[in-house]
Amino acid sequence: MTKGGSKYMKIKISTETGKVVKVVDEKGNKADELSAAELQQIYDTQAATHIGEILYTHSSPGCVIIRIGGTALRICF
Repeated sequence: MTKGGSKYMKIKISTETGKVVKVVDEKGNKADELSAAELQQIYDTQAATHIGEILYTHSSPGCVIIRIGGTALRICF
């Protein structure tokens, strides 16, 4: 993502598979994918705060559930 300037991100998720298709900032710049070691280093050395998670269920209808900061949102298709 753009360094020192991004304030928003757009997450595109496939409604057929529940997989993340694309993550970009508000300017269209792609997010950097971290390795497991890089992520662990962040947890070990920075005050990381868990702010959300994305869940996928498929039971007709399929739904994507996003929980951010205590607010849960459901999008079904």
